[in-house]
Amino acid sequence: EIAKHFGPQKDGYDVVEEALYTMTWVAWYINDMKRKHEHAVRLQEVQSLLVNWKGPDLTTYGELVLEGTFKVPRARHERTLFLFDRMLLITKRRGEHFVYKTHISSSTLLLIESAKDSLSFSVSHYKHLKQTHNMQAKTVEEKKLWAHHIKRIILENHQAAIPQKEAILEMDSIYRYSPERLKKAVTDEFPRDARQGRRQSG
Repeated sequence: EIAKHFGPQKDGYDVVEEALYTMTWVAWYINDMKRKHEHAVRLQEVQSLLVNWKGPDLTTYGELVLEGTFKVPRARHERTLFLFDRMLLITKRRGEHFVYKTHISSSTLLLIESAKDSLSFSVSHYKHLKQTHNMQAKTVEEKKLWAHHIKRIILENHQAAIPQKEAILEMDSIYRYSPERLKKAVTDEFPRDARQGRRQSG
C-alpha cells in the first residue's frame, strides 16, 4: 500500500521497493518450504507402504514432484505413478500398500503423446521401447500436468546438452520426448560453438 502511494521520483522510493521485494520473496520462500516439507512427509509415507522395492531410499531420487493413479488399457488393475526429480516409479495399489512394478530413471525416460487421444500417454526407457507403459488420465488437465512435468524432468536431467527451450518432434501424429531425440534436435539446430557459448553466457 505504501508503494502504491509513493512516487518513483520521491526520496526513499528505492528503500520501499526493496522492502516490498524482500517481503514478497520471504512469503514465497515460506510457501516453498511448506510445500517441500509436505512432500517430504508424503515421501516417507510412500516409502513405508512400498512393497518389493529393492532399491535405495526414495529420498536419493530427489523431491516427489507428482503422484497419481491411471487406468491401463487391457489391465485389471490401475497403476499408481510417483514422479521424482530423478525417477519415475510405477506401482500397483494393494489395499493401503503400493506394490513395486518398475521404475525408469529420469535420464533415460521417454514420453510418448498421441495427438489422437487427449487422455493417454506412454512412458518407457528410451532404449527399451518394447517395455512401454500406457496410461490413461481421468481428465485432459491431469494428462497435461503430467506431460508437462515429465518433459521438464527430462530436460532438467540433460541441462549440459539441451538449452532451456523444449524441442518437440512430430512423427506420424505421435510426439516423442526423450534425452536422445532432444539432444539430436538441439545438435541439428544449434552449432557446437553456439551451444558452448550459450552455456558460458548462461
